[in-house]
Amino acid sequence: MITLVPLIFATAFLQQSPANQAPTPSETYRPGQGVTAPVLLRETKPNYTAEAMRARIQGIVTLECVVMPDGSVGDVRVARSLDLQFGLDQQAVNTLKQWLFRPGMKDGVPVPVLVRVEMAFTLRDRPEDAKPATAPGAPLPSGRDAPAPLAWPDGFGGGSIAASIGFSNGVLHQPTLDVAFAYPVTWSMVESSAGITLHAEDASGTRAVTISSPQPAPFSLTEPVSQSMLDSFTVAARAGAAFITNPRIIKSGQVQRYGGLWIWFEMAAPSFEGWNAPAALADRLRTGYGGIHVWSFATTAAGQSISVFCTVVHRAGLSEADQQEQIRRAGAEFAEILKRITIQAR
Repeated sequence: MITLVPLIFATAFLQQSPANQAPTPSETYRPGQGVTAPVLLRETKPNYTAEAMRARIQGIVTLECVVMPDGSVGDVRVARSLDLQFGLDQQAVNTLKQWLFRPGMKDGVPVPVLVRVEMAFTLRDRPEDAKPATAPGAPLPSGRDAPAPLAWPDGFGGGSIAASIGFSNGVLHQPTLDVAFAYPVTWSMVESSAGITLHAEDASGTRAVTISSPQPAPFSLTEPVSQSMLDSFTVAARAGAAFITNPRIIKSGQVQRYGGLWIWFEMAAPSFEGWNAPAALADRLRTGYGGIHVWSFATTAAGQSISVFCTVVHRAGLSEADQQEQIRRAGAEFAEILKRITIQAR
């Protein structure tokens, strides 16, 4: 049986260049240049149609709408479609029209403001109904166990990035596939032969998301795997996180993505002896820090494995409570970045 998990993973308001097709009344503004972005006050969740559920349609609908001076939603346009055939695009439009905002302001007066919103539709199977994944031609490591539960890491659903923060887009081009991603405009990006590093260092601490260049995959992750199979990947997870010394595995899990599956491992280490961080962060992380928290995600596509490392670095002397708050805040950012990663075979 298919059940619906929380759908609104991300709501992004982006500054847009003028477009003739945008749903703009004659005096509609865009955030920036003295115009403040609307702030979401009340939202409802979109519903799956039965047809889309049976067809297992998953992904993100991108919408543009005008937030009116009274905070209601006016005209809505689908900027990037997910599903016209089974009705998910229309469900997203209908849902957005029920939202309520604090209106955008110009010179202290509420004005119509054009914003962009993303709604994510995700399905998960009940564990008893799902089939475990196997490597082509290879048995499961320890028998046909029931699949482990599908769930995001703790803290990845405990908040969201402020609605006024936009996202920048990027693509990691590879010979057999493209990895598209998006990250907060307040973050920086560095590209190297090893992949993409997205990072930020501010009052919320030091965070990074590294998308490693794909490597040949010995198996395919398309269906939920058993706990025994997850456990068998622990050694590989430690080895993959080569930029921390003697990581401690805290938890493992899996979550479905559009067209496949992410398996993940949560790890922590107290220090940076033998540090081998991506070059974009190495100079900042050699001294003055007192621990690291990492979530390692892995998936496969087009015969390649793709790894994503979400990292929080704690400053030296930070209390346990402050470290947990850093982890919670970073988890909300990481969740929204992960939801925006799409992989397309060439």
